[in-house]
Amino acid sequence: MPPILLVAGRPVGTLAETIRLAVTPVFLLAGISGLLGVITTRLARIIDRARLLREREAGASLARRRQVVEELWLHRRRMTLASKAFTCAASSFLLVATVVVVLFLSTLAAIDLTPLVALLFMLAMGSLMAAVVLLLREVQLGNLAMRRF
Repeated sequence: MPPILLVAGRPVGTLAETIRLAVTPVFLLAGISGLLGVITTRLARIIDRARLLREREAGASLARRRQVVEELWLHRRRMTLASKAFTCAASSFLLVATVVVVLFLSTLAAIDLTPLVALLFMLAMGSLMAAVVLLLREVQLGNLAMRRF
């Protein structure tokens, strides 16, 4: 039987397995980062459009002002949805990162934290799903704005 190599008193095989397990959520973190980028870009575009509408509102006729106010209301709603989607996606990112940390702590401390890992991962997925649903609704409102105004 070959000798067991120990690092910090733990078998290297166990640490290697933990690293292997921890790498999988890192791919999820990359995907969530992309989603955060998409939401940030959408927020910036909504804000730019709202600023433009505010500038145009001053010299507009009464009928056009009503239309601008209605469109601004729609953009305010879109901003709210996108902001909530960003919050959910960022929360999901943090929860997945916490899963990675807990996996390492579990291995290094030789404690079974499987229930905690499962709970954190389920919360992360729930938060990610909420982010996507909110983003979907924001996109729908954006399409509505294109058709109406």
